Amino acid sequence: MQHKSPALLVLLILLSFFAKGQNDTTNLSREDALKVYIDCDYCDQQYFKENFTLINYVRDRKEADVQIIVTTIGTGSGGDQFTLQFIGRNNFERLSDTLSFSLPSDYTDDEERSGLLKHIQLGLVPYIMKTPFADKIELSFKSNEEAKEEKDPWKNWVFRLYSRGYGQKEKSYSQMSINSGLSVDKVTKDIKIQFNLRNYYTESKYRLYDGDSLVYKNDVYTRSYSFRNLTTWSIGNHWGAGWFAGVRNSTYSNLKLKASISPAVEYNLFSYEEATHKQLRFLYSVGYVHMDYIDTTMYNTLHDRLFQQEFQIMFSYVAKWGSIDANVSWENYLHDFNLYSIGAFVGTSIRIVKGLSFELYGNIQIPRNQITLRKAGTTPEEILTRQHEMQSNYSIWANAGISYTFGSIYNNVVNPRFE
Repeated sequence: MQHKSPALLVLLILLSFFAKGQNDTTNLSREDALKVYIDCDYCDQQYFKENFTLINYVRDRKEADVQIIVTTIGTGSGGDQFTLQFIGRNNFERLSDTLSFSLPSDYTDDEERSGLLKHIQLGLVPYIMKTPFADKIELSFKSNEEAKEEKDPWKNWVFRLYSRGYGQKEKSYSQMSINSGLSVDKVTKDIKIQFNLRNYYTESKYRLYDGDSLVYKNDVYTRSYSFRNLTTWSIGNHWGAGWFAGVRNSTYSNLKLKASISPAVEYNLFSYEEATHKQLRFLYSVGYVHMDYIDTTMYNTLHDRLFQQEFQIMFSYVAKWGSIDANVSWENYLHDFNLYSIGAFVGTSIRIVKGLSFELYGNIQIPRNQITLRKAGTTPEEILTRQHEMQSNYSIWANAGISYTFGSIYNNVVNPRFE
């Protein structure tokens, strides 16, 4: 756990709020309790309310004495590193802090929410100490004895096997799919190596009946496999260099075999240490692609040996008013710049004023590089069942929403009935 405040460095503690300390508030008014807004969509806030009753949970950051922004980023072991920003407001405006801690990948949901609550309690100590509820806190200190460094026989390598199946059946339609794979990762401060092997198979069966008589049937089978490798080295706090490499097969995309390797370089305007809060990354790659096709393409070929390049700009920012994520990408084949693809994504969640929030998510893709398309015509059945990739001028999806909340600012009561 990393503490960015000298005060919290001194308090290397395991917080324990005893039942008496949390619930015995007979002589104190709840209005005097610290008002906290936890800015975390995936947190189990009902669990927090049940197990930490020394504070008031409010529904709007503008009503809070403390806003806690929870962000997460994956670790090399497959777990998560959590970063908690404590932002003081009102009388606590000059009191802010940040805590970071990591949890392993094998933690259950209960262990994760318990760990989060413990660090929320830890970070709130300086704020609660300035309220009438300060004497409800009891602290126990960990031993000063330094923990012995554990030897890692796996040398930071993490392996994961998985297999999933899905099935659905009714009179006129049935589907069955199997998805399996293997991932092998090694992540340190200096290097990141990832291998991913995936296999996907699905079959869909369509039937039309006239009464009990079968008048039409169509069976669709889709298969694909892929192998991908990412290797990158850290170069200071702003640069990274490495490559992408992969092998792929897909009946949907008319690919008997696609093999590629692309050296790449990335620059982050901000330090990578601030990645959970803000990023502005520029990624460029250029490489070689070998493709063998299942059927002759619209360019009258069964093989291609090409070079391609890609450029991406990725932006992410998390603040007390909300968050923004955006991505813009360009890629093209070097022998013909008319064979290109442009993509853009934006996602934002903004609190405009007290109680009023706005959300917008959208993506647009303009593909002009669909060189794998089959030359042979496509039947109406193949179009309707999406057996093959089709030529497309664009692809767009978007969702937007606005919400307004008013009424009581307090949200301490837990009642899970009928949920």
